[in-house]
Amino acid sequence: MSSGTLHIVDSRTKRKYEVQIERNAVSAIDFKKIKAPGAGTDRADHVAGGLRVHDPGLQNTTVVESAISFSDHERDLLFFRGYTLAQLWESDFEDMLYLLVWGTYPTAQQKKELSGKLTEQMLVVPQEVQRTIQALPYRSTTSPLPLILAGLSAYLACFPETIPASAHAHLYQGNSLNSDYAVIRAVAAYAVTFGLVNSHRKGIRFQLPSPENTYCENLFTMAGMVDRVSGRPDPVKLSCFRRFAMLNADHGMALTAFSTIVTASSLADPISCLISAVAAAYGPLHFGATESAQRALLEIGRPDRVPDFIEEVRNGHRKLFGYGHRSYKGPDPRVRPIQSILKDLNPSSNGLLKIAERIEQEATTDDYFRRRKLYPNADFYGNFVFTELGFEPDMIPAAMLTQRIMGIMAHWREYMPSNIALALQHSYPALLILRAIQSSGSSGTVVLASAVAADVITSAERGTYMSITSLANILAPSLGPVLGGVLSEYLGWQSIFWFLAISSTIFFIPLELFFPETCRTIVGDGSIPALGWNRSIFDWWRSKRTRPTSTPISTTTSTEPPPQTPPSRRVNPLSALMLLFHLPTGLILLSNGLIFASYYAITAGLPSQLRSIYGLSDLGIGLSFIPMGVGSLLSAAFNGLAVDYNYRRMRAKSGLTVCKQRQDIEDFNIEKARIGVGGPMTLLAPLPILFYALTTSINSPPPLALTLSLIFTIAFTLTATYNILNILLVDLHYTTPATVMATNNLVRCFLGAAATALVHPS
Repeated sequence: MSSGTLHIVDSRTKRKYEVQIERNAVSAIDFKKIKAPGAGTDRADHVAGGLRVHDPGLQNTTVVESAISFSDHERDLLFFRGYTLAQLWESDFEDMLYLLVWGTYPTAQQKKELSGKLTEQMLVVPQEVQRTIQALPYRSTTSPLPLILAGLSAYLACFPETIPASAHAHLYQGNSLNSDYAVIRAVAAYAVTFGLVNSHRKGIRFQLPSPENTYCENLFTMAGMVDRVSGRPDPVKLSCFRRFAMLNADHGMALTAFSTIVTASSLADPISCLISAVAAAYGPLHFGATESAQRALLEIGRPDRVPDFIEEVRNGHRKLFGYGHRSYKGPDPRVRPIQSILKDLNPSSNGLLKIAERIEQEATTDDYFRRRKLYPNADFYGNFVFTELGFEPDMIPAAMLTQRIMGIMAHWREYMPSNIALALQHSYPALLILRAIQSSGSSGTVVLASAVAADVITSAERGTYMSITSLANILAPSLGPVLGGVLSEYLGWQSIFWFLAISSTIFFIPLELFFPETCRTIVGDGSIPALGWNRSIFDWWRSKRTRPTSTPISTTTSTEPPPQTPPSRRVNPLSALMLLFHLPTGLILLSNGLIFASYYAITAGLPSQLRSIYGLSDLGIGLSFIPMGVGSLLSAAFNGLAVDYNYRRMRAKSGLTVCKQRQDIEDFNIEKARIGVGGPMTLLAPLPILFYALTTSINSPPPLALTLSLIFTIAFTLTATYNILNILLVDLHYTTPATVMATNNLVRCFLGAAATALVHPS
């Protein structure tokens, strides 16, 4: 169970609070509502501003939701965009970069295009970058860090138009084309800078990349790591570097990724974010640990000195770099693949590796390491891979960044949201605005559905057909959580909006193509042909195909008058609001709104109550709405038939016949016929609501089955009352059904929102 409610009692004030748990996480903002009097406290504590969360080192804090990579610490597995490491082991750099940044594994053509774009950008890196690096000291003892930072800064200085502060604040945010181009430029710029720095420190000539080469081949070529005779990189070393890149492509919210998104939060360009990541990576607690580990091994000197070194570590006199990991409580899943890479490099003559293997051997049987669950991590053996490839120890962090840049750029691009649809939203204000637009469309659909039913159905059968029409509106609050719970549980909350977009498109297309106009002010009883944009596409196409070439002259006299076109009327946008002050319509609208507000208040508070009382998950909460849906469905079917039966019964009692071919409510008390069924349901509806409130507020909650039965009863009675009042509204305004239903929507949604905010303010 990953979702629920955290119950908190503040000992300072004795007040109780509830904090929602979503996906095993709580929002730090929710703790701001936990406040205490500021009197007598240190002003620096900001007591009146709400409770703060203190987590030095972010040891137990999540900062973003990401789909890039996932480390399953319990099963020691690594996933990259859903792929396991084993599935990606034979992939190339271009495959992995495309997968992490753009979310899908590339086709052969996409891979080829990406490789070409990378090389193209490598070839256009300005000469100022090379001159900047070559102007700095070139000694093997010169740290690569300032050289790389200088090279990247020089590159950025040559392209001020790529800096949002200098060009446009939202240069990348919401612009996927600019972001994609910037990612490729950043990867290429770092590769060239790395090659220039490595060549400069070795005192050799820099070689340009080739369009015929892969990223890894060009990287080795630019870094001067090629055979002196063939001028080509060693294929075995290339393979080992490529495989290590699969391991090192991303590792969740590691320091390089965190530094990237912290800088990206100011909407900075990717090169600036990359500079932050490079500076962070060189610390001895990140990629710099490889260099620190090598230095420690050099100080040990021989395998037979390892026991003494381990003793010093136990006593706190020495630190063992490359051992233990804050994320893994067991062996690092990257270590064994790294050891398999080392075998291909055959480092049998490497004395430091023998010391490292002796350290692991001693630590495996040592209680100090076993109790603390300390195991070698990727840095412990990873540094041997890079030294065997030919990198100097202090160049290893920079070399590792040529691989980790895949994850760094993926996190940067993920942080620049597109804001083009609800499914892509992580911004609450934008989500709220787009949700309002979505609601305006769905509300219009509800109005049109009721209007169509009123156009084609007479008062004699309106109960049955209006109930069927209202099913979608009634079932949505019931079935929506069921479907939403399933989608959210297994596909994430964004999938809900993708589902709505796809399904609404599927329904809209046949309606647009084939659905005829039914509005009586336009087509009368159907005998008047619709004109212009009131025609369906199919009707327009059919008339084009069957249009006669000439108009025949009739030789007979018709006994029926020609159809008359109703007079056109101006649209009055205030007509819906005027109904609020019309009697008895205004009172019916208010009653209907209050009934639906009760329905909304219950459905809005139900998820949190089911979660807090019964500990249900998102899926369980969704399934708990099924009784509400069944109750609404049965109510619509039963009460629709009951309303029509009562209509026929009362007309017969009044000595009137029933006509199904026309609106037939003149000289007939239609209000009494409808309220005869709706009245008892209105009186019955508060009883299950009251019982539900009493049972859920006691210390010992009722069985879940009883709660679900009450939910069924509430849905049955409220749906009946709401449907019958809807039918009555259309009866009273059958010539303008869309207008009255629009007003009905306005009232019910406004009161529903107010009721929801009142009973569920948080």
